Amino acid sequence: MRASIRRIESPSPEGVQHDHYRRILSLLDANEASPELDRLGAEIRQRVQAGDLPASMAADLEIALRLQENFENKRKRERELSALYETARDLSALRNTDQVLQAIVQRARQLVGSDIAYLSAADDERNDFYVRATEGVISQDFARIRVPREIGVCGSVARTRRPFYSSSYSSDEAFAHDPSIDQATRGEGVVSILGIPLEVDSQVIGVLFVGDRYVRSYTPQEMAVLSSLGTFAALAIENARLFEETRRALQTAKDANIALSTQAEEVESAAAAHEQLTELVARGGTLDDLSRRVGKLLNGQAAVLDERLKPISGTFPPGCSEEEIVRAARESDRTGRSVQVRCEDGDIAIIAAAMGGSARLGSLLFKRPRPFSAPEVRTFERSAIVTGIVLLSIERIAQSAHRSATDAISALARGTSDPFAGGALRQQPGASAVTWPLTMMLVDVGELPFMQVAAPARAALTGRDTIFAEFNGDLVVATSSERPLDVAERLSEELQAATQRRLTIVVSEPVAAIGEAPLRFESLRRCVGLVRGLGQQGRIVSESAMAMYATIFAGGPSDAVGAFVRATTGPIIEHDLRKGSQLARTLAAYLDSGRSLSKAAEQLGIHVNTMRQRLDLVGQLSAACLDPVHGLETHLALRLHLMKAGG
Repeated sequence: MRASIRRIESPSPEGVQHDHYRRILSLLDANEASPELDRLGAEIRQRVQAGDLPASMAADLEIALRLQENFENKRKRERELSALYETARDLSALRNTDQVLQAIVQRARQLVGSDIAYLSAADDERNDFYVRATEGVISQDFARIRVPREIGVCGSVARTRRPFYSSSYSSDEAFAHDPSIDQATRGEGVVSILGIPLEVDSQVIGVLFVGDRYVRSYTPQEMAVLSSLGTFAALAIENARLFEETRRALQTAKDANIALSTQAEEVESAAAAHEQLTELVARGGTLDDLSRRVGKLLNGQAAVLDERLKPISGTFPPGCSEEEIVRAARESDRTGRSVQVRCEDGDIAIIAAAMGGSARLGSLLFKRPRPFSAPEVRTFERSAIVTGIVLLSIERIAQSAHRSATDAISALARGTSDPFAGGALRQQPGASAVTWPLTMMLVDVGELPFMQVAAPARAALTGRDTIFAEFNGDLVVATSSERPLDVAERLSEELQAATQRRLTIVVSEPVAAIGEAPLRFESLRRCVGLVRGLGQQGRIVSESAMAMYATIFAGGPSDAVGAFVRATTGPIIEHDLRKGSQLARTLAAYLDSGRSLSKAAEQLGIHVNTMRQRLDLVGQLSAACLDPVHGLETHLALRLHLMKAGG
């Protein structure tokens, strides 16, 4: 009786497994912090090792942890983009520069999760930096710090014009220290600090800081986001300076000095242009919106180029030398300023690098007949800064979409789960519209690194009905396109242009559901191996034409196909090579037609007597090739030979 009671009270293994699944789903649904999920994970792993739970439970746990991590990363990116858009709106709505800078400092602290944040502005008259806005600062002495240009983190950032951070400020010997500044820093309890340069016209006009009262490091992504915030801060400071200069000029000569009036109009025009650009970013404008807006602002033709200097918005302006534009783009990337060139048709082109943090994401190109004034150059360079912000947002969305595509391709190849169930992929940023049925493609990249083929693949596979990713060293594509061969042709052309070689692409039959995908993927791999064995790399081939042969020779040595063909039909093939005859094609047609002389002769367009003469010669060279007992081997060898020969 007691044993029976124990069996009732002790939960079954299935019940324990269901309880753990319920707890995982509950934590994911409640968006609990990672430590809660980590503790549950440790318990599950321990039970799996003890044999209380199946091994598959560990794999499902890893998927849950990855989902939690992806959600956290996406939520962080959303906060970053939201902060950038809110800052852009502040620049459009707030006329008080100090309010804008205070809002930027607050967002900087929130985005990085730091204890304090502050902004130091340059004082050209005293040749130092002073604290203009703070958030989280306790000490009044810290808020009154003035730092000479050659001292501290300010000095390092101003000298290098690059972000600089220290995880141990007081003992860091990478920069010069000042006793009074070190004392104020210790009073605030700052241990780690990161400084981001605020630049205008290649001049550092301030530094945006975040600091922490413990040892920590700062990621490149955090630096990139702060650099974007720093760009807005620099623009706000520069606008305030320009407005102040204009006010003084008008106050000094308000009785209508023509030169000063012209300058005021230009400054107002630049400010209006800046407001239009920030408004465009705030509402999530596209690159096409941006190029059209710049074209209207400066009365010319604008285009956005990618990192390879290929147009991604607008068109490459006619009359411009590509070599001159490439040279100017490299010069702009090096100097951080726009560069002008005279076009072959007499017009003037100007180009500026579009930066995302410290990386060049593309370039903004503009062309028109008349020269550019200094304010127009500044407006153009600010447009390039906004272009960098838009490109950075697009790049982050693309990275998120690529991670989703990688997971989907891996799930297809392994058959672990349906990546398109419930429209899961459609809910991601840069959502894909791939659905069942689909076509899979396998690209044999050989020894090429995936990074070398990723960019041309991205350029070719732009439709929402297609995704791609690396899997086990190969480029795998999944598409719902009704014309998959057109997709393969487009991909092949882009890859050839980028790598200077044609790569093998095997296109599958339609895949109806996740259960077929792993088998189809393995079939594609076998087909790639057969194409290599035939020495026919660089072709687009159909799985249906290769699968049967690939299955037969799967797992054999690399020369297994050639050895089989030579052993079975060698004398006939050698005769064709020596004499230029077509005995192999004749015999293949004969076997294809069910050994019908008339049908084979009609297929080849020759007389029946000619057909008989050729077959007699075949019999003389190799009687086994006409023997029905060896018909299957002979037919297979001939088809492989003709496939290799392109026939």
